[in-house]
Amino acid sequence: MLTARLKQPTVPFEPCIDGATACDWIRIDRDSVADKGQAVSLVQAAMAWAESFSKQPLFARDYYGYGDSFCSAQLHSLNVQTVSAIHYQQETADWVELPTTAYRWQETGEIQFLPAAYSIRGVTRIRVSYRAGYEPAELPADILQVVRLLIGRWYDNRADERKQVPSQAEWMMESYVLPIL
Repeated sequence: MLTARLKQPTVPFEPCIDGATACDWIRIDRDSVADKGQAVSLVQAAMAWAESFSKQPLFARDYYGYGDSFCSAQLHSLNVQTVSAIHYQQETADWVELPTTAYRWQETGEIQFLPAAYSIRGVTRIRVSYRAGYEPAELPADILQVVRLLIGRWYDNRADERKQVPSQAEWMMESYVLPIL
């Protein structure tokens, strides 16, 4: 498995539920800037929890995956949208782009290097640029419902120091947990 990192600069999640809808969901004033900001923060926290629980990107963003050589690799996602480029480094040289004819990739995140890649000698590092996660319009309904459950629970129990995640949210997220390979 390659080590995955967000491309820089790291930007916060684009909320999967807009501020006004989140305010309506937790029954607060949608016209209040402070309340709307709090609702958006709750949505972003719920999205972060969902990604952390599933151990993979769920909300579309761009990533780099780093590895040591051209060997079959698995990107850290079950929903890879695109692999935009693969670069390699030899010794202390600059990054060089690998031709697209030297590898194949699948939406499951599997990358298979072809003989053209293996013929390159002295490779010390590879970098895969890819986009993973669901675009807002493609977000599965159960993930959206988990975000709603979490923001409702966290808002209702905001004074409680022991903010537990509802078991329903964990149950709904089980099918999205990245298996340990």
